[in-house]
Amino acid sequence: MAQLHRELYNDIETPRLLAVHGVTGHSRRWERLATETWAARRVMSVDLRGHGYSTSAAPWNLEQHARDLIDTLDAEGWEEPVDVVGHSFGAAIAMTLLALSPGRIRRLVLLDPALMLDGEDVLETAAATVAFEGFESTAEAADSRLSQLDPSGHWAVSTELEQHLAEVESGFYRFRFRVPVVVAAWGEMARSVPTLAERRPTLLVRATQAHVCSDGLAAALRQELGGALFETDLECGHMLYWERFEETGTLVRDFLSAEVPGLGTT
Repeated sequence: MAQLHRELYNDIETPRLLAVHGVTGHSRRWERLATETWAARRVMSVDLRGHGYSTSAAPWNLEQHARDLIDTLDAEGWEEPVDVVGHSFGAAIAMTLLALSPGRIRRLVLLDPALMLDGEDVLETAAATVAFEGFESTAEAADSRLSQLDPSGHWAVSTELEQHLAEVESGFYRFRFRVPVVVAAWGEMARSVPTLAERRPTLLVRATQAHVCSDGLAAALRQELGGALFETDLECGHMLYWERFEETGTLVRDFLSAEVPGLGTT
């Protein structure tokens, strides 16, 4: 049993929302959404295995990450079904959680999910992860992050560095994740959509400029989720809750609070 490091926001009991970050991320990426747009919910966000302040012990597959979520929910006394929001690799984990233990989920939001990635692309990215020694300075880390984002997402970079960047023994600066765990995660993102025994209302939000959630993945999600799947697009990069903060937060809030989801397919 592994209890993940977690952050809890908003001093209320229900409704409850579990937020799951993507690969190389951390729990506090959800902090602004949790305390502003989702302030009417009790929000738990976690550091995934191998990230932030959680354990890094193997195994590192999607099933283990999903079981870590179950163990952490149990440790917090969250035994009833909860709403789950996952971004990128976190969305892949959330789908795995739905496959393994559908009774733990009330509704699900997939923010630009990362599954069915091209195997050769994944190999290249994993190799680059291994080769990267770190940033020579915090300024270099900031420049790297800023260069990957539309200016609308630049507001998040200084907080990201403050919360997630650390100096390591080599003198370089690295974000708080373990390389072997991240390499394994890239491999897991080449897997197919899991087979579901039960469906839950699910919102798919695709970041159209990122090309992470492919047409093939969207089609596979439609096949598994059928009429339980609702879709919408945002014109932005992969870090959609940085680049389109208000729109992302509102989409999630409205979907989770609607009596009968009516977003339809766009």
